[in-house]
Amino acid sequence: MKKIAGLLAALVTTACATPGIDYAARVVPSNTAVVETRTVDVGRFSGPSGNWYADRFEAMIANATLDGQPWFRLARYSAGGPPVGERSGIYEGDINIEDYRAEEYSQTVTKCVEWDGPFDCERRIEVEEICLRENVRVSVTPRLVEYGSGRLLFSDIYYGSSSGESCDEIYRVSRRGHRGSSWGYGGSWGISAPNGLIEDALSDTLRDIRPDIAPVNTTVRATFVADAIDPVVMADARFEDAVKMGRKDPMLSCALWEALSQQYPNSPAVTHNLGACAEASGDMLGAQTLYARAVDQSAAYMVESKSAKAIVSSLSRVSSQRSGAMVLDRLNANRQPVPGS
Repeated sequence: MKKIAGLLAALVTTACATPGIDYAARVVPSNTAVVETRTVDVGRFSGPSGNWYADRFEAMIANATLDGQPWFRLARYSAGGPPVGERSGIYEGDINIEDYRAEEYSQTVTKCVEWDGPFDCERRIEVEEICLRENVRVSVTPRLVEYGSGRLLFSDIYYGSSSGESCDEIYRVSRRGHRGSSWGYGGSWGISAPNGLIEDALSDTLRDIRPDIAPVNTTVRATFVADAIDPVVMADARFEDAVKMGRKDPMLSCALWEALSQQYPNSPAVTHNLGACAEASGDMLGAQTLYARAVDQSAAYMVESKSAKAIVSSLSRVSSQRSGAMVLDRLNANRQPVPGS
């Protein structure tokens, strides 16, 4: 494993509840068939605001990038189909209103009706309003269907929600407390969720779908476990010092983990945290090896601690990142240029 002293200077730490090292990474969806399907069309989304959503879904596809380069190639199958030899597909789906609630209530507010100048109110009156508070919850089930074979490559369900509030003035109260003239409230609110509210809720789902259908550039945290598990290591003050230092100086923290590893080679927490240093420096094979070793070491303590679970989670994360990197390497080796790239 390469020396941790080579940790990149660009690594950033933040003082939050979970100590560790943040680093730039490319995260790849686990569904290989989805990742390989880069030539796509966007078809019909049935349900409320379906056409609007299809347009926004297509815009998301068109703007999806990895390392600053377009990821997808948009193809119009009605105009001759995708290029020969490329895996291609059509995104389509269904939209449903899962829940819609509307609560009507009245309130009295004070409004200015005469102004002497900006921010200078001459006369205020009380106004009675009737208001509607609305909440809507939607679901979207996008599907990726392989072009030609009709095989379903991807399907999942995503949820979004939105709320809104609006008021109409129904009468004004004079200084003596008498009602004034009506101001046009006619009970015109319907029982269906308005399109604007539905579309706001649907927008939430696009943010969740994006990382599930194409790789993303993001920031990942290689976390340190703060529970030593091994009571002998826990008694060594350097362990806590190394955890705290991870929030301030990752280089020094990783040097401490190396020193602790030499003295406590069978400590699961120390081995794991040294793996976090390897992960953040880009040595994914070294990190995977250390995390796997830490999993084996923690099993000897027969504990179901938070740290033991975190060690398993780190191994799963890095294993997934390595698998994703292999998929990207294979795709790049066979890649045909995407227009505009």
